[in-house]
Amino acid sequence: MGGFSTPTAAGGITKLSELIIDAAPGKAKDIAELILTTQGDVLYCNAEAARLAADYGVGYNFLHAQNTGVDQPEWEDIQGIVAYMTGSVKVMAAPPTLIIPAIPDISVVVAEDHSGGGHVAEKTLTIPAPSIAEAAEVSSVLIEDCEDAWDEYIQANVTSTADGVTKKFGAASAKMAVADAAAVGRLATEDIGPFDLSPYKYLKAWVRSSVIISSNDLSILLDDHAQCISPSKDLDIGAIVADTWTEVLLDMGDTSGLVAIISIGIDMDVDKGIFDFWIDQVRATKGGV
Repeated sequence: MGGFSTPTAAGGITKLSELIIDAAPGKAKDIAELILTTQGDVLYCNAEAARLAADYGVGYNFLHAQNTGVDQPEWEDIQGIVAYMTGSVKVMAAPPTLIIPAIPDISVVVAEDHSGGGHVAEKTLTIPAPSIAEAAEVSSVLIEDCEDAWDEYIQANVTSTADGVTKKFGAASAKMAVADAAAVGRLATEDIGPFDLSPYKYLKAWVRSSVIISSNDLSILLDDHAQCISPSKDLDIGAIVADTWTEVLLDMGDTSGLVAIISIGIDMDVDKGIFDFWIDQVRATKGGV
């Protein structure tokens, strides 16, 4: 093919134009293309050498006639053209860069449609059904504020007063000072109402004792007769500690007969000896709160 020669001046050539190529006729272009080839270029040989830059023809930029025996063109990119010209399929020239965009902000969900397409999913809000066994009403009625002494009936050896010092609500509580000689039975009663308590289920009251009270020691009486002489309800106060205000919630059971309550009282079922007892703010309520 020939060879290269350079000027003999010291320092060699400084320009490509100073390069002298001693080549066989017709080979100068082949050698020039080889010299100009840079990284990533494609150099192929047909009748003579030809060079394609690395970024040349990326995408479907060439119209190519398919070798099918009929005039049927198709678009090809640089890789297909090189393969066609060189007869090789193992050629890649500057493949395009795959750019992955940021995660898109999806505002509409497309659900699967087995009919062959997609459809916009319906926006639904699932609210679980509440499980309510019984709706407890919290309405109540105040049947005795205990602002004065219970004096409808007072047992002998019991002193009934309004205590303006030891109280839970208002200006006073109803206090019963029980002496040692007091008998089992009613300590004191107070006239109230009349109240129709048939819509209500519970009796609530604040109570306090100077001694420990156990279950079945004391009870609250409700009656549609004066002085609780034949109580319609006898409700056990339950156990309470000494010298502490305690709110008791007493289930009245069947209240269908409590349509005209006019008397409330405290009953001592077990002799507790000498002690003081206070009661304040008595309410009937529909719910256990």
